Amino acid sequence: MGRIGGGTVRSSTDALARTLLSLATAVHALCALPLLGPVFGDAEWWTGPVTAVAAIAAVGAAAQWTRVPATVTSVLQLVALVMAVTGRYAPDAALLRTVPTPAAVARLVDLLFAGVSDIRTNVIPVPATDGIVLLVTLLLGVLLVSAHLMAVTLRVPGLAGAALLSLVAVPLTVHPRGVGGGAFAVAAAGFLLLLAVDSAARTASWGVRVPPRDRRGGRRWTAAASALRGLGAVGIAGTSVVLALLVPALVPTMTSDSVFSLVGQLRGDGQTVTTVDPLTSLRGTLTSGGDRRVLEYRTADRSPEYLRTHVLDAFDGENWTMSPVRADAGDRVEGPLPRVPGFAGEAAPGTVTTDVTVSADARGMDFLPLPYPSSTVRVAGEWYVDPDTLMVFSPHGEAAGLTYRVTSGFPEPREEDLRAAAPSAPGIDRRYLAPPSLSEEVTRLVEQVVADADTSFDRAVALQDWFTGGGFDYDLNPPRVPGGTDPLAHFLLQSRTGYCQHFASAMAATARHLGIPARVAVGYTPGEHVGSDRWVVRESDAHAWPELYFEGYGWLRFEPTPGEGQPTAAVPDYATPGPAEPTAADADGAEESVESAAPESAPPDEGAAAEQNPAPEERPTADGPAGDGVPGAVAAVSALTVLSAVPALLRHLVRGLRWRRARDAASLARSAWLELRDDLLDLGRPWNPAHSPRAVERALVEDGRLDADARAALHRVVAAVEAVHYAPGPFTVPHLAGDSRTVRRALTAASPPLSRVLALLLPRSLWWAARTAEPRRVRRP
Repeated sequence: MGRIGGGTVRSSTDALARTLLSLATAVHALCALPLLGPVFGDAEWWTGPVTAVAAIAAVGAAAQWTRVPATVTSVLQLVALVMAVTGRYAPDAALLRTVPTPAAVARLVDLLFAGVSDIRTNVIPVPATDGIVLLVTLLLGVLLVSAHLMAVTLRVPGLAGAALLSLVAVPLTVHPRGVGGGAFAVAAAGFLLLLAVDSAARTASWGVRVPPRDRRGGRRWTAAASALRGLGAVGIAGTSVVLALLVPALVPTMTSDSVFSLVGQLRGDGQTVTTVDPLTSLRGTLTSGGDRRVLEYRTADRSPEYLRTHVLDAFDGENWTMSPVRADAGDRVEGPLPRVPGFAGEAAPGTVTTDVTVSADARGMDFLPLPYPSSTVRVAGEWYVDPDTLMVFSPHGEAAGLTYRVTSGFPEPREEDLRAAAPSAPGIDRRYLAPPSLSEEVTRLVEQVVADADTSFDRAVALQDWFTGGGFDYDLNPPRVPGGTDPLAHFLLQSRTGYCQHFASAMAATARHLGIPARVAVGYTPGEHVGSDRWVVRESDAHAWPELYFEGYGWLRFEPTPGEGQPTAAVPDYATPGPAEPTAADADGAEESVESAAPESAPPDEGAAAEQNPAPEERPTADGPAGDGVPGAVAAVSALTVLSAVPALLRHLVRGLRWRRARDAASLARSAWLELRDDLLDLGRPWNPAHSPRAVERALVEDGRLDADARAALHRVVAAVEAVHYAPGPFTVPHLAGDSRTVRRALTAASPPLSRVLALLLPRSLWWAARTAEPRRVRRP
């Protein structure tokens, strides 16, 4: 024990070094937490992960100080992680509020599945729900246990730091802005601390370092050698971190702070413009389950146009993407926009002015929502316009909280003019005509659809009517495309189920096959009319639609998405052919038929006329003989009673046919979901088709008016709908019709008496379905 530098001293020093290294690894994990900050919309998400890190760090440090074997240490840390999450999320079902029991484990498993569902149905930044935070806590805990094993036991701190820094891949992959410099600097500081502690521990394990002798026999460090030795691994790592922060800011082509970008190149000389994938952002917005306000605007137009943000012109057979745009000084928005591509006329004399105010919560919007086509844009800041598409964008700023004014007013073309438009477009960019390679089955199907169309415009309308004619279903959770299958062929030939992205992409691709220049536009429908000249656009109004080119008229919008999917979507007047006007031959034929229908005999005399048309006081009443109105009143009451029962009978018939046609698990789940929708509508409850099944369930449960049996039945219906879309194999929930009936009775019992009566006599689901079965026509003033 008295041996200097012997086993006892060396062992104590090593235990202390490993204890400090264990704590440094935990500090590095805490420093890596800010990397996940951009993913969450709430600030309270970090308390759960911090608690788990503290528990794992305490166990790890105690195990190193008491010299517990490495394998046992990892097991103890995992146990501490489980106890930490149990004490936070299921304390009432646990032993001593921390030791997991079967009930506590079941609750944690349910939370995990709920977290996976929340991730699928929410857009970034996600809310800090218990399920999502539990997933993050477990992920960070497992990473910390692995990093502790690598840094303390295997003594490879660089690899341990890389494991924890892998968290940076999450925001870089899913968030449009990536990771901020502050969060990266904090994570890098934690990594440097881990390297510094490991370097000090290694030095301490070898004792005091003796400098070499010089020529005179003295021992001293040269200045250069001292600087290099002092720099060491920590200095090299710090230099690398500084370079990693400075080089992207100094190199123009590396200014993007996110690897999840679509446009990161230049077209000509200009600034780099980076934006998120519009279609991915669209799907995240529609399936988020929320309905936040995006913007509002004022306009005198009674039927406003869609608000377009992005134009996707490149199609690789599976995906639509946007060609790179440039931010040249000559294209800066300072009032009038460039001439509308392909439009040969002039702007309408009565222009429309639209004042747009973007919500302060609409983060990441670097492309302005604008009606197309627009003639001028008055906006503050550095904004540029792409002359080919008239998209207005900013390479540095965003539109959150911005107010701008747009003027438009171009005459809407007539059907006969579009039919007479030139079938070819000599001045159009060839990228809009690049035909996709369609399979033989799809080609044959498309040619059958347009077989009776003579002009390009007629073919376009035929395609649009085919998609909206009832053969396709709108669903935000379409069936998954099997591996190795062409997505377009699967959508057109097999599933025939999707949302606006699928319909817009399919119509644009098939239009190109027919020789019509086409592209896909992304933006918003006009939204909700809330005042005389005021409109509100929400997340559920996000939309995609095709734009087709006609020589002399430019790019025109079409609407192939079925009306029940987007209630605020509308088919433009020029794409909704009305009844054909009668020709002269038709008019002559009609006159001849009227004349031939008239009797050839002479008109009756006045007496006969008097007999056929008695005086008002002598005419028999509808109730029968004068003075006897009872039988007529009874007949009227009976007729009213029968008529009042017709809606209820129709609703009962729809319900019966719906369940009778359901044969497999998918159709049964869909029937249960549609019945829930109709029941809520009948009772006057709100229904948003953009909400996910889990969001609908959460809203009904939080309402607090469903009993335990109804909540269980509702959960089984939602589970069946989710299983059909997400389960890897066949999944059947029995007695869905009974569950649907249980939920309906509970909803009816919890509704006011007036709502029950209206649900029985005037079920809103009948006229709501009829109104959304066909796209709503919008007539221009």
